Amino acid sequence: MGQRTVLGKVLDFSLLGMTAVYFIGFLSFHPQSLFLVDSLFDIPHEYEIYFDILLWAIFALLIVDLYFKYREINNYKLFLKKHWHDIVMLALIPFLTAFKFAKISVSLVKTIKASKSGFKVFQKAKKASKHLKSE
Repeated sequence: MGQRTVLGKVLDFSLLGMTAVYFIGFLSFHPQSLFLVDSLFDIPHEYEIYFDILLWAIFALLIVDLYFKYREINNYKLFLKKHWHDIVMLALIPFLTAFKFAKISVSLVKTIKASKSGFKVFQKAKKASKHLKSE
């Protein structure tokens, strides 16, 4: 095993910087996830999409980084032993993103149910007012 290549070090520092920026965005948009009442950073919600894109860029760079780390070691058992934390981080990104989509889906279902209930109340009120007028 030799020294980490310049490319490997650049990938590591790039990932570290990108992860730090993503974490700042995460704290801004989802402070309740870390039991914070208010956001520590004032980033407009219009920028949230860029942080989602950044997350997938981190995912892509992690894949490239792991590929180079594996090629450097060229032994899958040693690779798994030495870089298990990178592999877990790579696996968690799509897994945790699914929870974000599930949260959006649950919110959407609740909104639809509330709208449906409101529509039913409106229809019943309309029907009752017609019934009262006919009497």
